[in-house]
Amino acid sequence: MPPRIYLSGPCEVCAQPAHGNHFGVMSCRACAAFFRRFARNVRKSPYFVCKKGTCGSRENGMLFCKGCRLKKCHQVGMDVSKFQSNRDPISSSLQHYSKRGSKLSSPQSLANFLGRPELILLCEPEKASTSKIIIDVSFLVDKAARVFKKPVNFPSPYKFGNSLERLAMVLEASEHEKKLEFQSTYGKSEVFTFWEESFIKTVRWFSMFPEFTELPMRVKLDILKSSWLLWIRLEKQAETARLQRRQLIGNDMYIAGEGKCRNTSTTGIDLSFCMNYSMEQLKPFMNDYIGNIWKLTTEALIKLDPTSVELNFMLIQLCLNNSLKKFHGEIARSIEKLLEIQSNNLHDYYVRTMKTSNYSGRLAKMMAIVRLFEEDVRRQREKVEMAKMFDILKIDFSHPEMFEVF
Repeated sequence: MPPRIYLSGPCEVCAQPAHGNHFGVMSCRACAAFFRRFARNVRKSPYFVCKKGTCGSRENGMLFCKGCRLKKCHQVGMDVSKFQSNRDPISSSLQHYSKRGSKLSSPQSLANFLGRPELILLCEPEKASTSKIIIDVSFLVDKAARVFKKPVNFPSPYKFGNSLERLAMVLEASEHEKKLEFQSTYGKSEVFTFWEESFIKTVRWFSMFPEFTELPMRVKLDILKSSWLLWIRLEKQAETARLQRRQLIGNDMYIAGEGKCRNTSTTGIDLSFCMNYSMEQLKPFMNDYIGNIWKLTTEALIKLDPTSVELNFMLIQLCLNNSLKKFHGEIARSIEKLLEIQSNNLHDYYVRTMKTSNYSGRLAKMMAIVRLFEEDVRRQREKVEMAKMFDILKIDFSHPEMFEVF
């Protein structure tokens, strides 16, 4: 579990409310400024000797004399070696001069001055708590186990050249034309519905994956839990690209669930049930995620226009490569075997069905899209860790490994 960072508390020098970590100690800005001014002032060191030996402190914690205050700063651990001159990018790069010729530094940024990152600057909630609401998703894992235990039999008319084509048929059957519902708001109810529907859809797809079903139950569940959010992300963006290409939805719309779409700029998003901060406060942290990242990958999918078989190959690459980074030993060997089988199946599809053996260019474009998703997954994981560290999230999960890219 990542360390928890506290941004407020008593100043270790004067016991007043602290404003951050200064020179290695949680302290208020006044004591930090005092230490910066006088800790290295050797010429005036005799001035900082308490005539009484120790004069104690007032009721509010403030010390009577500079000598005792400086001594207390050293006692609690303030360190002159942690002075950072010109650390602010503005003040270090721009210098101004007064009319008398003396050099004046530009003012520090507000984040540096306050000792708090821009992410939570001026918006720390008054009632923030480190306690978490636990969301129990055990029933989803149990449902997946029951689905994986059931034998899968297709009706006789369906025949497949290989498992990749079988998965393509499964995905096509789940994407029959349906009337789209526009979501004007997106909150707790919509999020929970999306999680459940998406997880179950991913389970059904994996259950139709012949080589996958042969794995031990524990391995199947581990792979599923680590990859279902990646699977649904690529699947929904591929559906968004397909509908945008056919001009059934606008370029500012994206698929956000089964039969549901949202506008990137007009849909009202309320995540107060899981966040300690408002969406406006989190905008620098979110960095316009949907508007930029989704647009980039969706445009790449529109240009590629993948067939169902190609999309399923990309889904397998994204999910299993992610799992391969997490698991070792027997599980890793099983995953590598699955990837090899599907690579052979894709070759068979191009040669036998598409009647071409020159598909290297198309394969390169497919893998470039997969890498785009993988790069974004890494960024999302970093943001999730930051969210935990700064207590942005007020929820946790019974199976946290399922939401590493939440």
